[in-house]
Amino acid sequence: GLDEAGRGGSVNLPPIVENAQWAQAGGTIDHAPGHPALGRGLAEIWRGSIGAGSGYRRRLTAGPLVAGGAVYAADAYGVVSALDAANGRRRWQADTRPRRDRDGALGGGVAFEGGRLYAVTGLAEAMAIDPADGTIGWRVSLPAPARGSPTVAGGRVLVPTVENHLIALSVEDGRRLWTYRAQPTTTMSLGLPAPAVEGDLVVAGFGSGELAAIRMADGRPAWSETLASARGGGLADIAAIAAMPVIDRGRVFATGLGGLTVALDLRSGRRLWEREVASVETPWSAGDALFLMAANGNLACLGREDGRVRWLRPLGRFEDERRRRDPIFWGPPVLAGGRLLVTGGHGRMAEVNPLDGEVVGTMRLRGGAVLQPAVAGGVLYLLTEDGDVVAMRGQG
Repeated sequence: GLDEAGRGGSVNLPPIVENAQWAQAGGTIDHAPGHPALGRGLAEIWRGSIGAGSGYRRRLTAGPLVAGGAVYAADAYGVVSALDAANGRRRWQADTRPRRDRDGALGGGVAFEGGRLYAVTGLAEAMAIDPADGTIGWRVSLPAPARGSPTVAGGRVLVPTVENHLIALSVEDGRRLWTYRAQPTTTMSLGLPAPAVEGDLVVAGFGSGELAAIRMADGRPAWSETLASARGGGLADIAAIAAMPVIDRGRVFATGLGGLTVALDLRSGRRLWEREVASVETPWSAGDALFLMAANGNLACLGREDGRVRWLRPLGRFEDERRRRDPIFWGPPVLAGGRLLVTGGHGRMAEVNPLDGEVVGTMRLRGGAVLQPAVAGGVLYLLTEDGDVVAMRGQG
Protein backbone atom coordinates (compact mmCIF):
# COMPACT_ATOMS: atom_id res chain seq x y z
CA GLY A 1 0.00 0.00 0.00
CA LEU A 2 0.91 3.63 0.25
CA ASP A 3 1.15 4.04 4.01
CA GLU A 4 4.47 2.35 4.64
CA ALA A 5 6.26 4.22 1.85
CA GLY A 6 8.73 6.95 2.79
CA ARG A 7 7.16 10.39 2.57
CA GLY A 8 8.49 13.74 1.56
CA GLY A 9 10.31 15.45 -1.26
CA SER A 10 9.22 18.66 -2.90
CA VAL A 11 6.69 18.81 -5.73
CA ASN A 12 7.51 20.80 -8.86
CA LEU A 13 4.63 21.85 -11.09
CA PRO A 14 4.78 23.10 -14.67
CA PRO A 15 3.74 26.69 -15.41
CA ILE A 16 0.04 27.45 -15.87
CA VAL A 17 -1.07 27.36 -19.51
CA GLU A 18 -4.16 28.97 -21.04
CA ASN A 19 -6.03 26.23 -22.92
CA ALA A 20 -8.91 27.06 -25.26
CA GLN A 21 -10.53 23.65 -25.47
CA TRP A 22 -11.06 20.27 -23.84
CA ALA A 23 -12.03 18.45 -26.98
CA GLN A 24 -11.70 14.81 -25.92
CA ALA A 25 -11.95 12.69 -22.79
CA GLY A 26 -8.93 13.38 -20.59
CA GLY A 27 -8.55 16.87 -22.05
CA THR A 28 -6.04 15.89 -24.73
CA ILE A 29 -5.51 12.62 -26.61
CA ASP A 30 -2.64 11.68 -24.27
CA HIS A 31 -4.78 12.52 -21.20
CA ALA A 32 -2.07 14.80 -19.83
CA PRO A 33 -3.32 18.39 -20.20
CA GLY A 34 -0.63 19.67 -17.83
CA HIS A 35 -1.65 22.71 -15.81
CA PRO A 36 -4.61 24.62 -17.29
CA ALA A 37 -5.50 28.11 -16.11
CA LEU A 38 -8.39 28.62 -13.69
CA GLY A 39 -8.89 31.65 -11.44
CA ARG A 40 -9.36 31.56 -7.67
CA GLY A 41 -12.65 31.82 -5.80
CA LEU A 42 -14.81 29.68 -8.07
CA ALA A 43 -18.44 30.67 -8.51
CA GLU A 44 -21.16 29.21 -10.71
CA ILE A 45 -21.74 31.29 -13.85
CA TRP A 46 -24.39 29.08 -15.43
CA ARG A 47 -26.04 25.68 -15.28
CA GLY A 48 -27.80 23.82 -18.08
CA SER A 49 -29.44 20.41 -18.42
CA ILE A 50 -28.27 17.85 -20.97
CA GLY A 51 -31.16 15.47 -20.26
CA ALA A 52 -31.29 12.30 -18.17
CA GLY A 53 -28.80 11.88 -15.36
CA SER A 54 -27.72 8.72 -13.58
CA GLY A 55 -30.45 6.70 -11.90
CA TYR A 56 -31.81 3.22 -11.48
CA ARG A 57 -30.12 1.08 -14.17
CA ARG A 58 -28.81 4.06 -16.07
CA ARG A 59 -25.50 5.88 -15.88
CA LEU A 60 -23.72 8.90 -17.18
CA THR A 61 -20.46 7.45 -18.47
CA ALA A 62 -18.47 10.40 -19.85
CA GLY A 63 -17.60 13.92 -18.74
CA PRO A 64 -18.27 17.10 -20.74
CA LEU A 65 -16.16 18.37 -23.66
CA VAL A 66 -15.48 21.95 -24.71
CA ALA A 67 -14.63 22.98 -28.28
CA GLY A 68 -15.47 25.84 -30.61
CA GLY A 69 -17.42 27.78 -28.00
CA ALA A 70 -19.72 24.88 -27.15
CA VAL A 71 -19.97 22.27 -24.40
CA TYR A 72 -20.86 18.75 -25.58
CA ALA A 73 -22.09 15.87 -23.45
CA ALA A 74 -24.11 12.67 -23.76
CA ASP A 75 -26.86 11.89 -21.27
CA ALA A 76 -27.66 8.50 -19.71
CA TYR A 77 -29.83 7.56 -22.72
CA GLY A 78 -27.25 8.55 -25.32
CA VAL A 79 -28.86 11.88 -26.21
CA VAL A 80 -26.07 14.30 -27.18
CA SER A 81 -26.42 18.00 -26.32
CA ALA A 82 -24.52 21.09 -27.36
CA LEU A 83 -24.68 24.03 -24.95
CA ASP A 84 -23.29 27.51 -25.53
CA ALA A 85 -20.07 27.64 -23.49
CA ALA A 86 -20.66 31.30 -22.58
CA ASN A 87 -24.18 31.08 -21.17
CA GLY A 88 -25.31 27.44 -21.16
CA ARG A 89 -28.12 27.93 -23.67
CA ARG A 90 -28.90 24.79 -25.61
CA ARG A 91 -27.78 24.94 -29.24
CA TRP A 92 -29.14 21.54 -30.24
CA GLN A 93 -29.89 18.02 -29.08
CA ALA A 94 -29.34 14.83 -31.07
CA ASP A 95 -31.00 11.58 -30.03
CA THR A 96 -28.50 8.92 -31.09
CA ARG A 97 -30.90 6.04 -30.44
CA PRO A 98 -32.39 4.17 -33.37
CA ARG A 99 -36.13 4.79 -33.63
CA ARG A 100 -36.91 1.20 -32.63
CA ASP A 101 -34.98 1.38 -29.39
CA ARG A 102 -35.95 4.62 -27.70
CA ASP A 103 -36.03 3.10 -24.21
CA GLY A 104 -32.45 1.82 -24.18
CA ALA A 105 -30.57 3.42 -21.29
CA LEU A 106 -26.91 2.71 -21.80
CA GLY A 107 -25.39 6.13 -22.25
CA GLY A 108 -22.65 7.09 -24.62
CA GLY A 109 -19.70 9.36 -25.12
CA VAL A 110 -18.38 11.92 -27.57
CA ALA A 111 -15.10 13.23 -28.97
CA PHE A 112 -14.39 16.38 -31.00
CA GLU A 113 -11.68 16.41 -33.66
CA GLY A 114 -11.08 18.21 -36.94
CA GLY A 115 -14.29 20.20 -36.77
CA ARG A 116 -16.48 17.14 -36.27
CA LEU A 117 -18.11 15.44 -33.33
CA TYR A 118 -18.07 11.66 -32.99
CA ALA A 119 -20.35 9.66 -30.71
CA VAL A 120 -20.43 6.04 -29.57
CA THR A 121 -23.34 4.47 -27.71
CA GLY A 122 -24.40 1.70 -25.38
CA LEU A 123 -26.71 0.54 -28.18
CA ALA A 124 -23.64 -0.52 -30.19
CA GLU A 125 -23.43 2.28 -32.69
CA ALA A 126 -20.89 4.91 -33.70
CA MET A 127 -21.59 8.05 -35.69
CA ALA A 128 -20.29 11.39 -36.90
CA ILE A 129 -22.27 14.48 -35.90
CA ASP A 130 -22.15 17.99 -37.36
CA PRO A 131 -21.26 20.22 -34.38
CA ALA A 132 -23.11 23.17 -35.96
CA ASP A 133 -26.59 21.69 -35.83
CA GLY A 134 -26.43 18.12 -34.53
CA THR A 135 -27.28 16.38 -37.79
CA ILE A 136 -25.89 12.86 -37.95
CA GLY A 137 -23.54 12.07 -40.84
CA TRP A 138 -22.27 8.51 -41.19
CA ARG A 139 -23.57 5.96 -38.74
CA VAL A 140 -22.37 2.38 -38.29
CA SER A 141 -23.17 -0.62 -36.10
CA LEU A 142 -20.55 -1.87 -33.65
CA PRO A 143 -20.20 -5.59 -32.84
CA ALA A 144 -20.82 -4.76 -29.16
CA PRO A 145 -21.93 -1.81 -27.02
CA ALA A 146 -19.55 1.01 -26.18
CA ARG A 147 -19.43 2.78 -22.81
CA GLY A 148 -17.89 6.15 -22.25
CA SER A 149 -15.92 8.12 -24.81
CA PRO A 150 -13.94 7.21 -27.91
CA THR A 151 -10.58 8.80 -28.73
CA VAL A 152 -10.13 10.31 -32.18
CA ALA A 153 -6.63 10.63 -33.64
CA GLY A 154 -4.71 9.81 -36.80
CA GLY A 155 -7.87 9.60 -38.89
CA ARG A 156 -9.30 6.94 -36.60
CA VAL A 157 -12.15 6.76 -34.09
CA LEU A 158 -10.87 4.41 -31.37
CA VAL A 159 -13.77 2.70 -29.62
CA PRO A 160 -13.50 0.40 -26.58
CA THR A 161 -16.41 -2.07 -26.41
CA VAL A 162 -17.82 -4.20 -23.60
CA GLU A 163 -16.33 -7.33 -25.20
CA ASN A 164 -12.85 -6.08 -24.26
CA HIS A 165 -12.12 -5.12 -27.84
CA LEU A 166 -10.72 -1.87 -29.15
CA ILE A 167 -12.07 -1.04 -32.59
CA ALA A 168 -10.58 1.51 -34.99
CA LEU A 169 -13.04 3.14 -37.40
CA SER A 170 -12.23 5.51 -40.25
CA VAL A 171 -13.23 9.12 -39.50
CA GLU A 172 -14.32 9.41 -43.15
CA ASP A 173 -17.12 6.86 -43.22
CA GLY A 174 -16.96 4.74 -40.05
CA ARG A 175 -15.66 1.62 -41.79
CA ARG A 176 -13.79 -0.77 -39.52
CA LEU A 177 -10.00 -0.62 -40.02
CA TRP A 178 -8.90 -3.04 -37.31
CA THR A 179 -9.92 -4.72 -34.06
CA TYR A 180 -7.67 -5.42 -31.10
CA ARG A 181 -8.95 -8.25 -28.91
CA ALA A 182 -7.99 -8.33 -25.24
CA GLN A 183 -8.74 -11.24 -22.88
CA PRO A 184 -12.48 -11.70 -22.36
CA THR A 185 -13.88 -11.24 -18.84
CA THR A 186 -17.03 -12.37 -17.12
CA THR A 187 -17.52 -9.20 -15.08
CA MET A 188 -18.72 -6.02 -16.73
CA SER A 189 -16.88 -2.81 -16.09
CA LEU A 190 -19.22 0.17 -15.74
CA GLY A 191 -17.06 2.57 -17.68
CA LEU A 192 -14.68 1.77 -20.49
CA PRO A 193 -11.71 4.12 -20.42
CA ALA A 194 -10.91 6.11 -23.54
CA PRO A 195 -7.49 5.04 -24.86
CA ALA A 196 -4.51 7.42 -24.83
CA VAL A 197 -2.61 8.25 -28.01
CA GLU A 198 0.94 9.41 -28.60
CA GLY A 199 2.25 9.43 -32.16
CA ASP A 200 1.75 5.99 -33.70
CA LEU A 201 0.82 4.21 -30.46
CA VAL A 202 -2.56 3.74 -28.77
CA VAL A 203 -2.47 2.73 -25.10
CA ALA A 204 -5.66 1.06 -23.91
CA GLY A 205 -6.79 -0.49 -20.62
CA PHE A 206 -9.27 -3.35 -20.49
CA GLY A 207 -11.66 -5.03 -18.06
CA SER A 208 -9.27 -7.97 -17.75
CA GLY A 209 -6.58 -5.72 -16.26
CA GLU A 210 -4.64 -5.86 -19.51
CA LEU A 211 -2.85 -2.70 -20.59
CA ALA A 212 -1.72 -2.74 -24.21
CA ALA A 213 0.17 -0.45 -26.56
CA ILE A 214 -1.32 -0.96 -30.00
CA ARG A 215 0.03 0.26 -33.34
CA MET A 216 -2.29 2.90 -34.79
CA ALA A 217 -1.54 1.74 -38.33
CA ASP A 218 -2.62 -1.89 -38.14
CA GLY A 219 -3.92 -2.70 -34.64
CA ARG A 220 -0.99 -5.00 -33.83
CA PRO A 221 0.33 -4.94 -30.24
CA ALA A 222 3.66 -3.24 -29.54
CA TRP A 223 3.55 -4.59 -25.97
CA SER A 224 1.05 -5.76 -23.38
CA GLU A 225 1.05 -5.83 -19.58
CA THR A 226 -1.32 -6.82 -16.80
CA LEU A 227 -2.29 -4.79 -13.75
CA ALA A 228 -3.52 -7.78 -11.78
CA SER A 229 -1.88 -7.74 -8.35
CA ALA A 230 0.27 -10.72 -7.42
CA ARG A 231 -1.54 -11.05 -4.09
CA GLY A 232 -4.94 -11.80 -5.59
CA GLY A 233 -8.05 -12.27 -3.45
CA GLY A 234 -10.98 -9.98 -2.83
CA LEU A 235 -11.45 -7.18 -5.32
CA ALA A 236 -8.06 -8.04 -6.78
CA ASP A 237 -9.79 -10.73 -8.82
CA ILE A 238 -11.34 -7.86 -10.72
CA ALA A 239 -8.20 -6.27 -12.09
CA ALA A 240 -10.34 -4.07 -14.30
CA ILE A 241 -8.85 -0.86 -15.58
CA ALA A 242 -11.61 1.74 -15.38
CA ALA A 243 -9.29 4.77 -15.31
CA MET A 244 -7.95 6.24 -18.53
CA PRO A 245 -4.26 5.52 -19.13
CA VAL A 246 -2.10 8.64 -19.26
CA ILE A 247 0.88 9.22 -21.57
CA ASP A 248 3.20 12.01 -20.50
CA ARG A 249 6.73 12.69 -21.79
CA GLY A 250 7.47 9.13 -22.84
CA ARG A 251 5.85 7.42 -19.85
CA VAL A 252 2.59 5.59 -19.44
CA PHE A 253 0.77 5.82 -16.10
CA ALA A 254 -2.06 3.40 -15.43
CA THR A 255 -4.05 2.26 -12.43
CA GLY A 256 -6.47 -0.61 -11.92
CA LEU A 257 -8.95 -2.06 -9.45
CA GLY A 258 -6.62 -5.00 -8.93
CA GLY A 259 -4.46 -2.91 -6.65
CA LEU A 260 -1.62 -1.77 -8.87
CA THR A 261 -0.59 1.63 -10.17
CA VAL A 262 2.31 1.50 -12.61
CA ALA A 263 4.65 3.67 -14.65
CA LEU A 264 5.91 2.16 -17.89
CA ASP A 265 8.21 3.21 -20.69
CA LEU A 266 5.94 4.05 -23.65
CA ARG A 267 8.16 2.57 -26.35
CA SER A 268 9.24 -0.68 -24.69
CA GLY A 269 6.53 -1.30 -22.09
CA ARG A 270 9.25 -1.76 -19.48
CA ARG A 271 7.93 -1.29 -15.93
CA LEU A 272 9.67 1.67 -14.29
CA TRP A 273 7.88 1.40 -10.95
CA GLU A 274 4.73 0.05 -9.37
CA ARG A 275 2.74 0.88 -6.25
CA GLU A 276 0.15 -1.25 -4.52
CA VAL A 277 -2.72 1.18 -4.72
CA ALA A 278 -6.10 0.55 -6.36
CA SER A 279 -8.02 3.23 -8.18
CA VAL A 280 -10.88 3.61 -10.62
CA GLU A 281 -10.12 7.25 -11.35
CA THR A 282 -7.78 8.66 -14.00
CA PRO A 283 -4.54 9.97 -12.49
CA TRP A 284 -3.19 13.44 -13.30
CA SER A 285 0.42 13.78 -14.42
CA ALA A 286 2.14 17.17 -14.20
CA GLY A 287 5.71 18.24 -13.56
CA ASP A 288 7.45 15.63 -11.42
CA ALA A 289 4.23 14.43 -9.77
CA LEU A 290 1.39 11.99 -10.36
CA PHE A 291 -1.81 12.80 -8.48
CA LEU A 292 -4.10 9.86 -7.77
CA MET A 293 -7.49 9.39 -6.12
CA ALA A 294 -7.22 5.97 -4.47
CA ALA A 295 -10.23 3.68 -4.07
CA ASN A 296 -10.04 4.07 -0.27
CA GLY A 297 -10.71 7.82 -0.28
CA ASN A 298 -7.06 8.89 -0.08
CA LEU A 299 -5.73 11.53 -2.44
CA ALA A 300 -2.06 10.78 -3.11
CA CYS A 301 0.86 12.50 -4.75
CA LEU A 302 3.46 10.10 -6.14
CA GLY A 303 6.86 11.01 -7.51
CA ARG A 304 7.00 10.65 -11.29
CA GLU A 305 10.50 9.16 -11.22
CA ASP A 306 10.17 6.55 -8.49
CA GLY A 307 6.51 6.32 -7.50
CA ARG A 308 7.33 7.25 -3.93
CA VAL A 309 4.63 8.94 -1.89
CA ARG A 310 5.19 12.69 -1.57
CA TRP A 311 2.03 13.16 0.45
CA LEU A 312 -1.21 11.37 1.27
CA ARG A 313 -4.47 13.07 2.22
CA PRO A 314 -7.62 11.21 3.35
CA LEU A 315 -10.57 13.10 1.82
CA GLY A 316 -13.16 10.98 3.60
CA ARG A 317 -14.78 7.62 2.90
CA PHE A 318 -18.19 8.13 4.49
CA GLU A 319 -20.47 11.10 4.99
CA ASP A 320 -21.18 9.57 8.40
CA GLU A 321 -17.66 8.49 9.44
CA ARG A 322 -18.71 7.44 12.94
CA ARG A 323 -21.33 4.93 11.78
CA ARG A 324 -19.46 4.22 8.50
CA ARG A 325 -22.62 4.99 6.54
CA ASP A 326 -23.22 6.72 3.19
CA PRO A 327 -19.98 5.99 1.32
CA ILE A 328 -18.46 8.87 -0.64
CA PHE A 329 -17.43 8.38 -4.25
CA TRP A 330 -14.73 10.79 -5.35
CA GLY A 331 -13.99 11.66 -8.96
CA PRO A 332 -10.54 12.08 -10.51
CA PRO A 333 -8.26 14.95 -9.43
CA VAL A 334 -7.80 17.92 -11.76
CA LEU A 335 -4.84 20.30 -11.50
CA ALA A 336 -5.88 23.81 -12.57
CA GLY A 337 -4.77 27.29 -11.60
CA GLY A 338 -2.33 26.14 -8.93
CA ARG A 339 -4.56 23.75 -7.02
CA LEU A 340 -6.11 20.30 -7.21
CA LEU A 341 -9.88 20.05 -7.45
CA VAL A 342 -11.73 16.83 -6.59
CA THR A 343 -15.50 16.51 -6.78
CA GLY A 344 -17.60 13.90 -5.03
CA GLY A 345 -20.89 12.13 -5.55
CA HIS A 346 -22.06 13.64 -2.25
CA GLY A 347 -22.12 17.15 -3.75
CA ARG A 348 -18.86 18.56 -2.42
CA MET A 349 -15.72 19.78 -4.14
CA ALA A 350 -12.40 19.73 -2.29
CA GLU A 351 -9.66 22.21 -3.13
CA VAL A 352 -6.22 20.83 -2.27
CA ASN A 353 -2.74 22.34 -2.26
CA PRO A 354 -0.78 20.17 -4.75
CA LEU A 355 2.53 20.86 -2.99
CA ASP A 356 1.63 19.35 0.39
CA GLY A 357 -1.88 17.87 0.16
CA GLU A 358 -3.46 20.35 2.54
CA VAL A 359 -7.20 20.80 2.00
CA VAL A 360 -7.53 24.55 1.55
CA GLY A 361 -11.27 24.61 1.08
CA THR A 362 -14.42 22.66 0.33
CA MET A 363 -17.34 23.89 -1.69
CA ARG A 364 -20.94 22.78 -1.87
CA LEU A 365 -22.21 21.77 -5.30
CA ARG A 366 -25.87 21.41 -6.17
CA GLY A 367 -25.68 17.76 -7.18
CA GLY A 368 -22.96 15.15 -6.98
CA ALA A 369 -20.25 14.97 -9.65
CA VAL A 370 -17.91 12.01 -10.18
CA LEU A 371 -16.96 12.27 -13.86
CA GLN A 372 -13.81 14.09 -14.95
CA PRO A 373 -14.52 17.82 -15.27
CA ALA A 374 -13.35 19.88 -18.24
CA VAL A 375 -11.23 23.03 -17.91
CA ALA A 376 -11.12 25.41 -20.87
CA GLY A 377 -10.85 29.16 -21.29
CA GLY A 378 -10.43 29.63 -17.56
CA VAL A 379 -13.76 27.93 -16.82
CA LEU A 380 -14.41 24.64 -14.99
CA TYR A 381 -17.26 22.54 -16.43
CA LEU A 382 -18.78 19.80 -14.28
CA LEU A 383 -21.39 17.24 -15.29
CA THR A 384 -23.53 16.41 -12.26
CA GLU A 385 -25.18 13.05 -11.67
CA ASP A 386 -28.51 14.84 -12.29
CA GLY A 387 -27.48 15.59 -15.88
CA ASP A 388 -26.61 19.26 -15.42
CA VAL A 389 -23.52 20.94 -16.80
CA VAL A 390 -22.27 23.48 -14.26
CA ALA A 391 -19.84 26.17 -15.41
CA MET A 392 -17.67 27.83 -12.74
CA ARG A 393 -15.23 30.68 -13.12
CA GLY A 394 -12.73 32.15 -10.70
CA GLN A 395 -13.72 35.53 -9.35
CA GLY A 396 -10.21 36.47 -8.21
